Amino acid sequence: MAKAEAVKEVRRKQLIDATIRAIGRVGYANATLTHVASEAGLSPGIVNFYFKSKEQLLIATLEQIAEEYSAFWQAAINKGKVAPAAGLEAMIEADFHPTVCNVEKVSIWYAFWAEARGNAAYHDVVSRLEQDYLAQTETLCQRIIQEGGYEGASAGDVATGLNAMIDGMWFDCLMEPKAFNRAEAKRICRQYLASVFPAHFSGGVKKGKSDNDNTVVLAIDQEVQGRNAHRARLAAALRKRLEPVGPMRREVLAAAAGISVKILESWLDGRAEPSSWQIGRLIVATDAQLWMEIYGPIHDEAQRLFEARLASAQEQAMRDRAALATLKGTD
Repeated sequence: MAKAEAVKEVRRKQLIDATIRAIGRVGYANATLTHVASEAGLSPGIVNFYFKSKEQLLIATLEQIAEEYSAFWQAAINKGKVAPAAGLEAMIEADFHPTVCNVEKVSIWYAFWAEARGNAAYHDVVSRLEQDYLAQTETLCQRIIQEGGYEGASAGDVATGLNAMIDGMWFDCLMEPKAFNRAEAKRICRQYLASVFPAHFSGGVKKGKSDNDNTVVLAIDQEVQGRNAHRARLAAALRKRLEPVGPMRREVLAAAAGISVKILESWLDGRAEPSSWQIGRLIVATDAQLWMEIYGPIHDEAQRLFEARLASAQEQAMRDRAALATLKGTD
């Protein structure tokens, strides 16, 4: 009996892996049980023996990739036993690991994100995974804020920005797989964290009370990274795509995102904002440029701050070398 169960589990895993490849090759809507059987090198009858319907197979596929992904990043942070900065580093590494961030897996995620709006089973799995991930990211950010004394920083805002940035990088992997550079993607995420938590991610001195330092940090917190600024960019980007300015009707966009027109109106008014997987649906329903309009300023400001800090460090190093040379000259 145990051997039979083991064989059954292996066969189910084989068929789920074949489903992932089939969707990656022909797309969610076009993938059939025949495609799955072909990918697995089995007969369609074998597929029907283990999964009575395509829907049953798809739910099993979503549950498996969600469990694998969750286990992967939970193992990376060692269930909270590592230092918080190391935890965020590990999550970034996990998110861009080749076994997680590849065209097949990312295709699957975007397909299920898009379908979740009309499928309660999909929605429950995706929503639960996203909430767990965001909660863990926010917890790590809060621990860093407490360690470093980063006054005015919001763990929720930083976590939301990082998660949205990673989602956008995944979209780049999906759209331009040959040009996608996972090392560069990780560098950008770390640069973003360094702009908020310089003592933990840039090797610099912890944030002090000088006027110059506070000015730079507050520019990111309030004008770019803050939730109100994020909601304002989101609302502006959506309005550009809606009638009478753009081509889409509000009812159509709301349906594509799996929400009510009332919720869409709250986004347009700046009273609320979509989750990252809802952002994914909006991108699919509109265009990839939407992501850049919403999150591009965060990246640009992080780049500006990183370069400013680098220039400052280089100037300080030059002054230190000059002072050392002067001291040597007086010996």
